[in-house]
Amino acid sequence: MVHACWHDASLQDISPHLAPDGSIRPTAWPELASKGSRGYAALETLLKVYEIALPDGYPFPDKDGNPRCNIRTRWWANEQASFKSVAIVHQEAREGIPDLLVGSASLPGYDNANPLFLGHYWLTGQPSPTTDKIAILDYSVAAESDDPEHSGKLCAYRWNGEQKLTEDNFVWVDSATRIPPAQ
Repeated sequence: MVHACWHDASLQDISPHLAPDGSIRPTAWPELASKGSRGYAALETLLKVYEIALPDGYPFPDKDGNPRCNIRTRWWANEQASFKSVAIVHQEAREGIPDLLVGSASLPGYDNANPLFLGHYWLTGQPSPTTDKIAILDYSVAAESDDPEHSGKLCAYRWNGEQKLTEDNFVWVDSATRIPPAQ
């Protein structure tokens, strides 16, 4: 399980900063909070997402209208993926992303050795596996909506050791559902 991106190089870069229980050592924060350091870059990738540069001449406007030259990616894609297919951008910006192949050197991919559970991506709709080895569990529970059809979900996956993830093992509660406080 990792928050946003399973990236072996970032996991190696962060490992000297971890305590035996896997938590970040308190003494590591000056390095991890120093923009430009290897530790900072590793933390950004693991907690936010893997970014790649777009080809020259293809900037796109972010949600605030600022030009961007890097895209957040569906990093688990294979070498046949295009910039457009891996880009995590708002719908209006998608048209400006080129449909050129990214290439295997640009995306870390995932070795699919074991099932992987992720957060971070704020999906909507009915929870289901992203691939047969990847399940994203973040279904926007904190998003506010007056429409029950578009309410977020507090989502989990009941993993029983299976190597191929299935839709049947997702469980959730819609954020529109009101659970009475315990008495």
